[in-house]
Parts: sequence; C-alpha cells; structure tokens
Amino acid sequence: MGTLVYFDEVVRHSGTHGNQGCAVEVLDNHSIPEFRIGPEGAAYSGSIAEFHDWNQFTRFVDAVNAVHERLSGIHG
Repeated sequence: MGTLVYFDEVVRHSGTHGNQGCAVEVLDNHSIPEFRIGPEGAAYSGSIAEFHDWNQFTRFVDAVNAVHERLSGIHG
C-alpha cells in the first residue's frame, strides 16, 4: 500500500506576512503517520514530522482535538 493523503490544503495567513500561504498535508506514508508543511504546491520540500509510534501520533491528535474543542466554543 502506498501513501494515503487525508488533508492537503493551502492555509493562508495574513498580517505582517501579507496574503501568503503554505501547503499543509496529513498523510499515511506506508503506515508511518506524517505531518508536512511547506511552500504552496510543495509541502514535501518543507518540514516533515514523522511520528515514532502510534502512541506519539495519538497524543498529537489528542492535542489537536483539545485545541479544536477549546476554540470551537469561541468560534462556534
């Protein structure tokens, strides 16, 4: 089985950086969870976080969910 991409979008930010964006990807690369962020159209050439094991990835997902839950009360 190859690489499965679950999230692949350009995330824009404003403020002092203007209207620039960066590519963000979340994927399963041959059973290794990865999070990539880099230049638009080339996330693979930016920073890549490979999680050491399933437990580490689960803690990351739990942290993202906690932030989502906290902010959904503000923005929801």
